[in-house]
This record gives sequence, structure tokens and C-alpha cells, in this order.
Amino acid sequence: MKITPKSFLDNLSIAKKSAILIIAVTLGTLLIGATAHYGIKDVKNSYEDMYKKYYKPIQILKETRDLIQEKSTIQSGVSKWQSYLKNYYTNQNEPKSDLQNIINETQTLWEKLKRDYNPKTKKSLDGQLSKLSSYYLAKVKDSHNQSSNKFDKTQYLVIALTSLVTLISLFLSMLIAKNFNKILANLASIVEKTEEENQKREEEIEQKIIDAVKEARQKDQIIYQNARLASMGEMIANIAHQWRQPLNALTLLIQSFGTKSMTGNLTKEFIDTQVNEGLRLAVSMSDTIEDFRNFFSINRQKEYFDLKESINNTLDMSSFFLKDENIDIKIQANDGIKIYGYTNEFSQVLLNLINNARENFKYNNITEDKKILINLKKEDDLIILEFIDNGGGIKENIIDRIFEPYFTTKHKSIGTGIGLYMSKQIIETQMNGKLEVENITCHFADKEFKCAKFTIYFTEA
Repeated sequence: MKITPKSFLDNLSIAKKSAILIIAVTLGTLLIGATAHYGIKDVKNSYEDMYKKYYKPIQILKETRDLIQEKSTIQSGVSKWQSYLKNYYTNQNEPKSDLQNIINETQTLWEKLKRDYNPKTKKSLDGQLSKLSSYYLAKVKDSHNQSSNKFDKTQYLVIALTSLVTLISLFLSMLIAKNFNKILANLASIVEKTEEENQKREEEIEQKIIDAVKEARQKDQIIYQNARLASMGEMIANIAHQWRQPLNALTLLIQSFGTKSMTGNLTKEFIDTQVNEGLRLAVSMSDTIEDFRNFFSINRQKEYFDLKESINNTLDMSSFFLKDENIDIKIQANDGIKIYGYTNEFSQVLLNLINNARENFKYNNITEDKKILINLKKEDDLIILEFIDNGGGIKENIIDRIFEPYFTTKHKSIGTGIGLYMSKQIIETQMNGKLEVENITCHFADKEFKCAKFTIYFTEA
């Protein structure tokens, strides 16, 4: 009979094989973690570099274009242009590139405009600034693609390392299991020869243990799957509802290009306006994802923040559509009122209330005298924020349901039904406050209106 020599692993004990398995899994996990950390850090650095080189110049150029529209602000525009040049020479690696030629032409127009402010020069300068912005937008796309490629490579490498560690672990586990099977077989043989009754009892106990372990594992798996599916389902449903309105707006925006093109009215001003609106909607959709991610994250820190400052920052973000829709918003707030909580979530609540007011104006066909009043005050240890709009109030038969998830009286393309629900969750669950709503009669400019009043209560920490 031919004897097959044992391999190195076959000569090792179960303890040594187990130690090798633990070492392999540990080292593999560390290698995977290091690879993932390096890849994420590389992508993060790429995006930070992209912001400095491309996003920041776009923002400065937009502000510069706004400032050249009036002769009185031309000097401020020159300062903003100098800020752009400083950023350009700080972050541009190729000062003699095609971009430098565009900058030189733009600088010439600046000098001409400062000497003689006229519409023709202003229009040419505006076109040059738009050309610069387009250049950076193209660079943003290229840089984003490069970062995506880096991320994909890191992802593939992590998958490969994970697969390798899994295969090694399975191989070592099979060897250990094989040794265990041999030991159990020998023990069973000894027990069978010595006492049949004891063998039967041991088999019964072993079977019960196997069944119990199997049942426990099945229950754990069901609980895990249910929790995972519930979390994913809630996230997907929330994002889907929150995205429906901007997606509809983007669809209408795209269709408007076709309509304008067919009628021959496709102008540069129209394109610029629609492109800016499309970018705003895209940023809004991106912020929505980030808001949802932060909403379900447990790794956030509370902090003291100034309510009036947070309100002003939120209104700055909302200034574009408030101005575009002729909504007059007033703030009556005392200085120095601070609370302990999440400033981003509070801003999201305020944005939800503003959007709710905007939708009410549209839904009730209110086109004039659109007013919003935000009143912040402190009474003893109670902080009160009142948000009032004259959009016609809320119907009495539904006012008790407006904080329910997905409840809306509007078409799905207009109302999502999730904003007020999330607002109440943020205020009451995350910030230990209280959010209430009621209909009131209010007066703006000596006119009487039916108004909706949302009141937020915080207890001073």
C-alpha cells in the first residue's frame, strides 16, 4: 500500500491551525482596512483639490458677474475679480495654459470697462466670465470622472482582497473541521464500544444542540434581514418622495429648451438662467441625500448655536427662490438666543416650513402680498419661534394630519408629504422641543389674512 506523505498543515494541531486562521483573518482585515482608508483619503483629497481649483473659482466668477451689472458696483466687481486671480495663481499648475489666454482677454475687458462703462463692454465681459465658468465646469466633470475611477479601482482592490481572505479562511476552516470530524468519529467509536446507552444519550444531546443552534441562527438572520430591509426601505422611500418635486422641475426645465428652440427664442440669457436653475436643483437633490444620511446617522454631535444666526444663514440659502417668487419675509428676533442641538437639522426644519409656505401660495393661487413672518422670542426659560405665512391657512379637517408621513393634499409633483413629518421628528425626537400648528387671523400692511402659524418651543438648557 502506497503511503501519501502528510503536508505541513496536516502535521499541525488544531490549536496551531486555529491560530493561523486567526492571524490570516486579522492581517487580511487590517490590509483591507488600510487599502480602503488610503483609497477614500485619496478620493477625498481629489475632491478637496477640485473644490479649490474649480468650484471656488466658479462661485467667485458668479459673484463677479452679478457685480458688473451696475455701474455703482463695478469697483466691488474689480475686487472680486482680483480675488479670482489670486485663487487662480495659487491653485493653477499651468500658468501658460489656454485658460491664461482667456484670463488675459478678460483682464483687458476689465480695464476697458473701468475706463468707460457701457453696455457693449459689459456684455463682452459678462460673456468672458461665462466662458471662464464653462471652462471650470468642464474641468469639474473631468476631475469628477477621475475621482470616480480612483474610487472604482480601490473598490475592486478591496473586493479582491476580501475574496482572497475569505478563500484562505474557508480553506483553514475546512482543515480544522476535518480534524474535528476525525476526533468526533474516534470519540463516537469509543463511546459505542463502551456503553450503547451513553452513546444514545450523547447523540440526542448533540442533535438538540444542533437544532437549537440552527434555530437561533435562523431567528438572528430573520431579525437582521428585517431590520436591514426596513432601514433601506425607509431611506429609499423618503428619498424618492423628497426627490419627486425637483425631478419634475428638472423635466419641465429640459422641455423648455425644446420649446424655446422650436419657437426660435433660445437666447443666451434664457440658457444661463435655466442652467443655473438646473444646477440649483441638482445641488438641492444632493443636499437632500446628505440630509437624509445625517438624519439617520448616530455619529453626530450636539452643539450650542445661535438661533438668529442660523435663521439668517437659512434665509441666505433660500434667497434665490424667495426673491424669484416675490415672497416678502420678515424676521423679528432677539440677539443671543442659543440652544443645544443640531444646527443643520434646525435649518432643514426652517427650509421645510418655507417650502410648505411656497407650496401653499401656489396651491391657493396667491400671486400678490405673499408674506412670511418669523418671530423669535424668549419667555423665562422657554424659547419660542413662530413661523407665520398668509398662504390661506390649513383646512380644519386635515390640520391634525399634516405631520403624518407622506400625507399631502397636493399632487405628487407638488407636495411630497414628508417635509413636515421630518420637521416634527427633528424638533421633538432629536432636539427635545415641540412643534405645533394652528390657523390664525393676521394683519400685514393693514390687510387681514387667514394665516398658518407654526410654533416651535425649546426649553433653555
